[in-house]
Amino acid sequence: MSKSFFSIGETKWWKKYLILISFLLFVFGGFAQHQKRIQKHFDEARQLLAQQDYSLAIERCEKILERNPEFLDARLLLADIFYETKDTPREIFQLKKALEKSEMPLIMRRLGDALLSNGNYGEALDYFQAYLDAASLSTERKAEVNRKMENCRFALHAMENPVEFYPERLPNTVNSVFDEYWPSLSVDQQQLVITRLVKRAGQPPQEDFFFSVSGPEEWSETQPVSELNTPENEGAQSLSADGNLFFFTACNRPGGAGSCDIYYSLRNNGQWSPPVNAGSPLNTAGWEAQPSISSDGRFLYFTSNRSGGKGEKDLWRAECLGFGPDGRLKWKAPVNLGDSVNTSGNETSPFIHAGNMNFYFASDFHTGMGGFDLFMSSIQNDSVFSAPQNLGYPVNTSNDEQGLHISADGMTAFFSSARDSLSGLDIYSFRLDESIRPSPATYVRTFVFDAETREPVQAQIELLNLVHPDKSPRMEMTDTQGECLLCLPVGKNYSFSVSKEGYLFYSNTFDLREQRQVYEPYELEIGLTPVKVGAEMNLYNIYFETDSFRILPESEPELQKLVVFLNENSRLDVEIQGHTDDTGDAGKNLELSEKRARSVVEFLVLQGIRKERLQWAGYGEKQPVSDNSTPEGRRLNRRTTIKILGE
Repeated sequence: MSKSFFSIGETKWWKKYLILISFLLFVFGGFAQHQKRIQKHFDEARQLLAQQDYSLAIERCEKILERNPEFLDARLLLADIFYETKDTPREIFQLKKALEKSEMPLIMRRLGDALLSNGNYGEALDYFQAYLDAASLSTERKAEVNRKMENCRFALHAMENPVEFYPERLPNTVNSVFDEYWPSLSVDQQQLVITRLVKRAGQPPQEDFFFSVSGPEEWSETQPVSELNTPENEGAQSLSADGNLFFFTACNRPGGAGSCDIYYSLRNNGQWSPPVNAGSPLNTAGWEAQPSISSDGRFLYFTSNRSGGKGEKDLWRAECLGFGPDGRLKWKAPVNLGDSVNTSGNETSPFIHAGNMNFYFASDFHTGMGGFDLFMSSIQNDSVFSAPQNLGYPVNTSNDEQGLHISADGMTAFFSSARDSLSGLDIYSFRLDESIRPSPATYVRTFVFDAETREPVQAQIELLNLVHPDKSPRMEMTDTQGECLLCLPVGKNYSFSVSKEGYLFYSNTFDLREQRQVYEPYELEIGLTPVKVGAEMNLYNIYFETDSFRILPESEPELQKLVVFLNENSRLDVEIQGHTDDTGDAGKNLELSEKRARSVVEFLVLQGIRKERLQWAGYGEKQPVSDNSTPEGRRLNRRTTIKILGE
């Protein structure tokens, strides 16, 4: 019998073949189904990330990697999630795992970014270099990576050469369990205002202002600034030098010009007035925030994304023209601070020091430690800003540093930091390293009153920089309480005068050209004498050459004030008196004082004052007003006195 085509052995073989084919079809079919399920989980994870449901998105990705550790996209998606949630260590872990499976240049770059933001500068530098070597980059992208590598090199050097930095947390009277930030102080450091993020059950977080007053031992318990706090958010404030003008940021308010605007309020009799929008041209349809007012009230510095800038957010300043007829502040068109300060990135958190010669700000683009760093720039001729100086490590870190306030003497800085996980952001202070201190300033606090009744007098104050007398003098008014506070940058010599119609004017000088470490403020009580026969006023800003009666040019402002006074009181007859200290021969001092008095009379006559109204006399060292044993006492004794003889 012939065999069939399929023998018994062949039949068994064919059955085995069919079984194998069926098994392979089952396996591959199952694998395809498995891949479909993984892809479905991945798509769900991406959707959850888009919805910011981070926990579930992480859970989906981890399930994918349990079933298929080779699924690269799941690791990269996890890295995206940890980037969004600012969990940088876990982001780095996932990127390194991904790099084990693929040497994609993009992963190298992302690792460099993550390591830089985490402060792993040396390792970040290696990955950036690997990215440059592996990828074909555009000129723009290559420049971006090189800039980040420069940040790494700077940070490594800065950490090897740290600046002095020993922050101290302000007491619990200022700090709380909530976040406190953006400290702002009056120039005398007696008033502190902070922004606090208050959290109440069942309500969204609320940014409000709180203030504290400096006491003999510590800051007082903070109190809400109830006149300015609203159900909306307000923050990023700045106090004027005297603490009576308050600028701040508020967003999405009715009648606002843009998304966020700058507002201001005035304090009268201890109460803040209803806030006023600073208006155009300061505010625009863009974003204006983070104001900082100069100590002389001349400029307001702020952050804005308005058109015409250098980058995303730039720093600007607007010159204040004072109050208009409608009682509102008027402004010149804001000016961009220029290429030295602003970049194609973000510059924020402006702070102008009380001396008006040093400017501090934050930037995420200038060379630094990563994120936002704090920088200092010097101001020359009121308008030229020097190349910024990074404040160094550990003031700056791989985290974002923003919001700084520095005392007038340049010694102490105030800032916010999350150094205690239990209390969140708190206000700290630290002694500034000498390399990043501003030029110091001091201040003069005045109380002007009627010398006979002791009643407060609203008077005009004129402050003139005698080092640059060609500049316009600064004019201020005392308030209804007769008080005024003025900031004085050191390194200059100032003429200071107080005048009021119906009174003799007051004159003095502040010579701050001598460099010292600490500058004590001036506290002046100035009694203005009513104009009447027998009244006298001492003038300290009329200067003569040494041992000479030749009047020096810097005397011109004081002499012109005297001319104005005599013209406004044209019926007065006066005696011009010369006085000296007791240095040298008494006889020569007497003769010199008379000649100096006569020189003043001759100047007044040339200015159109009738000679018949003027007499002169020299008293030498006979009528001292202070002790001749000290330099300051001798300065006060060297004076010109005006005495009213008759009307």
